[in-house]
Amino acid sequence: MNHIGTREIATERLTLRRFEIEDAENMFYNWANDPEVTKYLTWPAHESVDTTETILKEWISKYDEKDFYQWAIELNDLEQPIGTISAIKTDERVESVEIGYCIGKSFWNNGYMTEALTAIIRFFINEVGAGRVWARHDTENPNSGKVMAAAGMDYEGTLRHAGFNNQGICDEAVYAKVRSAALDEEPEDETPEQQAVTTKVMGEDGVMRNVISDETMEYVGILAKLELSPEEAEAAKKDMADMLDYIDKLEELDTAGIEPMSHVFPVNNVFRDDVVTNGDGSEATLANAPVKKDGGFKVPKTIGE
Repeated sequence: MNHIGTREIATERLTLRRFEIEDAENMFYNWANDPEVTKYLTWPAHESVDTTETILKEWISKYDEKDFYQWAIELNDLEQPIGTISAIKTDERVESVEIGYCIGKSFWNNGYMTEALTAIIRFFINEVGAGRVWARHDTENPNSGKVMAAAGMDYEGTLRHAGFNNQGICDEAVYAKVRSAALDEEPEDETPEQQAVTTKVMGEDGVMRNVISDETMEYVGILAKLELSPEEAEAAKKDMADMLDYIDKLEELDTAGIEPMSHVFPVNNVFRDDVVTNGDGSEATLANAPVKKDGGFKVPKTIGE
């Protein structure tokens, strides 16, 4: 992984930033002194601002370390930190990062933690190069699991009698977001055709999506004998990325014993509104497949009808 330290990250409603010693009082009163906030955590509620200041001094002293990640979650409208999110463990061997977080009770049920966690997952996968970002929670605290799921993490299982927090020994549910293996594949000697491919990045909603490169559009233009304006090229890139995202959804379906889907048919079928067909106009081939209402495709006008 390419560690780059605690960088500032902006989201729609939040700023994830480094702590400052001046944050001590807000940290203490907004969450650190509340036993209900720390109920399922491994550290006790702070008894005084002095305790909070001591913790902050330790964190601040580590910010020069590239593999130290500790963010204050600042609510932009309030201009105060309302919680914290951090990498509590990294493992270079398997390129994994474990995330921990907490937020003040007054700010629960507003989606702030999901917003922060989604941004942090995207940061570690796209910027640091993590292959796996994961988190765990006491099974007696299911709301934390809802945050993880809403941020795009997948439930992987429950570890019995595996953790210890302020409630004692506990079972821990594990959630993770794993980078697509395709991100790690790079041919040794690429031909122009091989260079004209897509990459995958995590979107703001935590979903991996296809991104069409300029090289791809140049290659498509050569094949189709087209001269695309910059605006046409951008529009075509978006259409192609949407199509590949949709095909990824189709590939995830259970198609055992079912006739092939239209995306393996000639290209003029792939780009139709009715993507899932039997090649004869029938839409009933795959009862469990996405249909028009889930978003079909139309061939970009720049590529042909």
